[in-house]
Amino acid sequence: MSTMNVLSSIGVNPSGFSKLLYSRFYAQIVRPQMEYGITINCFNHTQLKYLEEVQDKCICKIYGASRKTSTKVMLHLAKIPTMRERVAILQAQFLFHSLSLPEDTLLYRLMPHIQYTRGHQWYKLSKTALWKLMPPKIADLDTRGFRAIKKKFLYSNLEKQIQGKNSRLLSSCRPTITLDPILWLPMTHEERSRCIRWRLGWLPGGAPKPCPYHPMQDTSWPKIN
Repeated sequence: MSTMNVLSSIGVNPSGFSKLLYSRFYAQIVRPQMEYGITINCFNHTQLKYLEEVQDKCICKIYGASRKTSTKVMLHLAKIPTMRERVAILQAQFLFHSLSLPEDTLLYRLMPHIQYTRGHQWYKLSKTALWKLMPPKIADLDTRGFRAIKKKFLYSNLEKQIQGKNSRLLSSCRPTITLDPILWLPMTHEERSRCIRWRLGWLPGGAPKPCPYHPMQDTSWPKIN
């Protein structure tokens, strides 16, 4: 959070830079500090929950929201994975790359001994959710195949979130893991702020108005997507 406070002091705050730029600052500067050591360590439920809480605080600071506000939609808009997903991805990438090391590396020589030893960290990391989706013959898996499995993993998690409790706002967002156009389409600061607040469900209610593009429909929340 100290890094987030420093960024806020130079104008990276809800009323300063855009949400997209602020989110990229977070992903490139702040989150890597949280990810130190994640690749080779196993985490229990309590530790993962703490990582999620820290990320939620950072995301709420980006959007100027209270700490109790749900960050599901905020993360989805900026294509930011949850920390639980991030941990699974980084650990799977570590395991995947460790299988294609040069023959003169120490880890390559140790692989036959640590892959199937229950007490070893490599074996424990191989039991994570993402790595379990890998094919039995990992040697035949290339980078493109790994990315396809990772994408399937993220979409599966998104579907679970949409079907979960308190996901009405998230279910109204685009069902794709991409940057939401609200963050990058050309528009004024006021227009973008209004669109983001609408997507987050922060706009006050009111009488539905006719949609200019669909005269037979109004602009009530369920019909706007």
